[in-house]
Amino acid sequence: VNNRVGKGRSGMAGMDKGKGVGDYGTPEQEIPPTGFGPGVDWESCMTMNNHWGYNKNDQNWKSTRTLVRNLIDCASKGGNYLLNVGPTSEGLIPGASVERLREMGAWMKVNGEAIYGTTASPFEKLGWGRCTQKKLPGGNTRLYLHVFNWPENGKLLVPGLKNAVEAAQLLADGSQLSAAAGAEGVTVSLPAAAPDPVSSTVVLRIKGEPQVEPTLTAQEPDGSLKLVAEEATTHGNQIKFEAGDNRNSIGFWVDSADWIEWQFKVTAPGKFKVTADIAATGSGKFTVSAGGSRLSATAPNTGDYGKFQKVELGVIELAAPGKTSLAVKAVKEGWQPFNLRSLRLTPAKE
Repeated sequence: VNNRVGKGRSGMAGMDKGKGVGDYGTPEQEIPPTGFGPGVDWESCMTMNNHWGYNKNDQNWKSTRTLVRNLIDCASKGGNYLLNVGPTSEGLIPGASVERLREMGAWMKVNGEAIYGTTASPFEKLGWGRCTQKKLPGGNTRLYLHVFNWPENGKLLVPGLKNAVEAAQLLADGSQLSAAAGAEGVTVSLPAAAPDPVSSTVVLRIKGEPQVEPTLTAQEPDGSLKLVAEEATTHGNQIKFEAGDNRNSIGFWVDSADWIEWQFKVTAPGKFKVTADIAATGSGKFTVSAGGSRLSATAPNTGDYGKFQKVELGVIELAAPGKTSLAVKAVKEGWQPFNLRSLRLTPAKE
């Protein structure tokens, strides 16, 4: 019996972290940011366009890229992906659905091992993609690294991983890769080109169960910081991360009491120019604060919640090294929602 019984009739309502009504969770049209936690079964129910049933006028189809990455996202959080198909009155599956299902099948033919029979990722967040895992006979583990963003320098950092790596390879063709342990985790050397533009799978066989130390986003060599929506912590009842083509942003920010937070490590303190990637249909006012410094800004009206625009917000000072928290909060008076895809902090020239 799922969680749509009793008073909790939809989404994650009624689960109470797995202790509420129902035996498993069924979030609808969304993927929980962290799943439901250990020991709780769940599946995200989602459509391929905007309707559950067939609608000849709805041609707003999700791309194969989005559908495959949704599948991976669910698996990486210990859940299933329940993908809806709405047949026509003649019982035919729409051609757009067939095309996407075939493309998903082609991806699964190569990468299915990294989805079927796997469990949730041992990592809290991975900026380049997702991870699934399988326990092996004898107590070792196989980690499947689903790389969405192939590193330009050919170096894939698996942050915080402390286990010894016995073998590393590409799942697509079995090519052997080299992996080196370092202070920040394990770095895998990759070929220049990704095997698959949607998601390429790197397989690590490690000794024992995964031992992962929590890590924080750190400054890049030039001192800048990129804070992306996927790695943000949302506070509130409605605000959440929204995945999709040209979106991947914090959205549903309709309550001015909700807010966003990033935590990161400062190694080179100083003043930073803050640039935001925002989409909005109004001009909502908000603040950005960190380390005792704060700036006020206004979102640009871009005309659509999917049309993003980079805007310079001002300068903020990070005066001390170490763990730092940055918060983005709405100004209650005259608040208008907007979607936030990322913030970039660049050292400000004196």
